[in-house]
Amino acid sequence: MSHGHEMRDRQYPVEEDIGLQRRIWRFERVGWYALIAIVALTLCGLFSHGWLSTVSVTSQRQDLVVEYERFHRSGGVNSMVIHSRGAPGMPHVLVISSAMLEGFSVDSMQPQPIASAGTRQGLRLTLMGDAQGESALYLAWRSEGLGLVNSQIGIEGGGSVSLTQFIYP
Repeated sequence: MSHGHEMRDRQYPVEEDIGLQRRIWRFERVGWYALIAIVALTLCGLFSHGWLSTVSVTSQRQDLVVEYERFHRSGGVNSMVIHSRGAPGMPHVLVISSAMLEGFSVDSMQPQPIASAGTRQGLRLTLMGDAQGESALYLAWRSEGLGLVNSQIGIEGGGSVSLTQFIYP
């Protein structure tokens, strides 16, 4: 039996436009491929946690490493780890830019800094380094607002890193 007969327009028993039907089938296939791509990107972290979202940046001086999530949901909480290094056994000051504080609010901070102060530049946190001068600060941020947030974190008198994050609705 020939398939060519089935792919021609018909009037009986039901009127069919096979050309239109083929365009609809093609559109449906494209839709399925797009849906599969969106699901795959979601599983990889395009909209939240995952390898597409997880980032680790290091300052040029190698004295600051920030591990964070690139993509957030508005109102959602994401973690950040800041590894910094100063003089051994001495405090050093970490500066979080005001742009970061406009897009996010701090839910929790561990360990608590020795001192903290808000300035026009942002939040200044004084951390005590260990015998090698290293410290780690664990933050939980709640995202506020929508869109792209470009910010910086730095060590006073040391290196700094730029962060680019996107907040979805």
